[in-house]
Amino acid sequence: MAHDTYPPRDLPLRFAAPSAAATIGGLVLALLGAVTFFLVPRERAWNAFHFNWMFWSSVAIGMVMFAVALHLTNARWAWSIKRFPLGGVAFLPVSLILFPIMLFGGRHTYFHHWLPHEADGHVVNPMAGDAILEAKAGWLNFPFLFGRDLVALLVLFGLATLFAYHQLRPDVHGLDRAGRRGWPYSWLGRGITGDINAVAADSYRRNQKIGVFLALAFAFLWGLIAIDIGMTTLPHFFSTMFPVAFFISAFHSALAMTIVMVVIHRRSLRLHEWITERQFHDIGKLLFAFAVFWMYINWSQYVVIWYGLLPHEQEYFIRKFNAPFGPVVVAVVMMIFVVPFFGLLPRSIKKMPEILAGFAGLVLLGHWLERFLLVTPNIFDNLTALPLGLAEIGMALGFGGLFVACYTWFLRTFPVLPSPVSLAAVPSGLVNVGARGKVVEA
Repeated sequence: MAHDTYPPRDLPLRFAAPSAAATIGGLVLALLGAVTFFLVPRERAWNAFHFNWMFWSSVAIGMVMFAVALHLTNARWAWSIKRFPLGGVAFLPVSLILFPIMLFGGRHTYFHHWLPHEADGHVVNPMAGDAILEAKAGWLNFPFLFGRDLVALLVLFGLATLFAYHQLRPDVHGLDRAGRRGWPYSWLGRGITGDINAVAADSYRRNQKIGVFLALAFAFLWGLIAIDIGMTTLPHFFSTMFPVAFFISAFHSALAMTIVMVVIHRRSLRLHEWITERQFHDIGKLLFAFAVFWMYINWSQYVVIWYGLLPHEQEYFIRKFNAPFGPVVVAVVMMIFVVPFFGLLPRSIKKMPEILAGFAGLVLLGHWLERFLLVTPNIFDNLTALPLGLAEIGMALGFGGLFVACYTWFLRTFPVLPSPVSLAAVPSGLVNVGARGKVVEA
């Protein structure tokens, strides 16, 4: 990893410039997605809403988890880019608001394999007479599913917001004197009356604990979301690797989005002096490594089912590998694993921001298609044409517009570079031995 002079001196105060184009453009795209929703068939609309919610919410919470990883590992190489992944927290309130709309509105589309529904004037209960579904009846209960998932999101997103609060708290101190006012500053600055260095040290220590709990919550609760809104769309299917693959994909797509955002904003914010080829080289190595890890996790899930000829589990892959979804599976593997693996092998490529961003964009597109494949083949039966068109792309643009609007608000509101006070609160990691043999921090 890169070793820059640390902590840096004379850091400038950088904010993204107010951009009506970014905000209005994002909202226009969101409106376009809403219009698209009402122009396409209901099942296609709700399916597009479903997998796009999974993709964009995964990117947002995955970015926060990348910020958590940088904090817990004391990753000094990334000091200048650590606020970029933290910006994903701005989309989480939108994700939380859209969740009940998505789940209630499209429940009969996603869960028609087990949820009682009306057909030909009669109420059909798919569980009746199905031994497997009857055994799962306690879990496959829609009110219980919605309740536990809502609690899971409140806990997970709440911890993510609390982590961001303590990350940003020392950064906003004194910004009122620089003309920055508003509820974010009054909220973050509440109670700061003493030494700001002590406040920064306290926030750092608190986030050491919050980060651990958040990492555990991410693995468990985002895995629970994967099971409830992903795996239950094909209720006979079961895999202990499914939630693992789900949150690993979230983290990998978050790395890719962070790279794209850093490259986009580095020039406009004049950050070349602090975000150098060393940072790109290191985050490029992470993108490469998690491409390999993603393939390993998915292969681990597939090979057990294929080798064991597990009857119910095979259906999950048969639906994806056969027409019309087979070519998309090949495209996903190429975009997330094969092309990044060979393309990012050279050291020089990882140091070229625009080329690295190109690979990151390819990975993002691959993960979007992966989320499409996660549930779409489970929902639609006997398809002759690939259900990938206006509904799915329009909804992606709508969610992407909301994400861009939220993210640009974050960069306009909070300093893009961490404050010297925040950086000084990070322990050096060096120790020496005192006079009586006691190990103390240098």
